[in-house]
Amino acid sequence: MKKVLFTLIFISSLGLYAQDIEENQDLESIDTLAPKVKRISVGLKIGVPNIAGLSVEGVTPLLDNRVAAFADFSGFNVADGETEIGLNYSEFGVNVYFGNKGKGFYAGLGAGNLSTDLTFFEDLDGGGRGKGTTELAIKSTNLKLGIKTGGRIYFRFEVGYGLTSDIPEEITVRLQEIGGSQTETDVFEVPTIPGVGSNGILVGNFGFGISF
Repeated sequence: MKKVLFTLIFISSLGLYAQDIEENQDLESIDTLAPKVKRISVGLKIGVPNIAGLSVEGVTPLLDNRVAAFADFSGFNVADGETEIGLNYSEFGVNVYFGNKGKGFYAGLGAGNLSTDLTFFEDLDGGGRGKGTTELAIKSTNLKLGIKTGGRIYFRFEVGYGLTSDIPEEITVRLQEIGGSQTETDVFEVPTIPGVGSNGILVGNFGFGISF
């Protein structure tokens, strides 16, 4: 009786062991078939309105690896002799990929902030040269469509449009005489800013970098 009981226990143990091996093999097969997702991408974006700047994207597990958070940063200066423009651009948002591997076609939604420092130079009525500075902040809600390649080195292309509040056509600036005490107030047209129109911001850029 003891031998029969021992035999039954031994056979049962072998069965459980074999089942455990089979389950582990199934899990390994599932892991092998699971999409290989590169979670982090770091690179550059060149275009409008960012001109050229740093871009970071992180693919999350949400919606089966379809939702990615991104952030873009850039800063540059533009001068035409009578006007100097210091521009700083930032954008935060999400990209939703149509596939589940963090690459391919996607739609993007972002909140953009274009901060400008404007410096104007003009001859004053009483003689001398005047200089005046002011700031202009343009906030936008950006809607985009894009495509991103896979692999360690990636490339991306985006087009879209940024919805903004009304952007003024003219601004009033107080001019201070350079090296003197004379002051004067004048009205200037808002200078042309790449990609920025009276009702919105054009979005179009090319990007590249490293994914891991």
